Amino acid sequence: FMIYFLIRFVAANDKLHFMFEIGSFVDYFTIPPMFVSIYMDRTWIGLRFLRVLRLMSIPDILQYLNVLKLSTSIRLTQLIAMFISVWLCSAGIVHLLENSGDPPDFDNGQSLTYWDCVYFLMVTMS
Repeated sequence: FMIYFLIRFVAANDKLHFMFEIGSFVDYFTIPPMFVSIYMDRTWIGLRFLRVLRLMSIPDILQYLNVLKLSTSIRLTQLIAMFISVWLCSAGIVHLLENSGDPPDFDNGQSLTYWDCVYFLMVTMS
């Protein structure tokens, strides 16, 4: 992800605009904790679930590859990508909160997997 971020930064025409894009914010919150966890030799759930927001760029990629040509198919793909991104990102938030425990001591954490949280959110949404 760090290499991909650097490649995107070098290729960006407007560096200031690039610094405030949603993809850049995802990188800001996911890349530094990775280096901290390597340095501390620990794993932390952290904000890694934000990487799923990259799925929102799939309609743009499909449009550039001329897979999507009609405006209705582009809008439908954008809607589906946004729904899946929000769903999986929300599951990540629930996973982080449930496994961290109750503040202020952060004890009593549940041992839920990420996919359990995805399932619980789908059942709740339906």
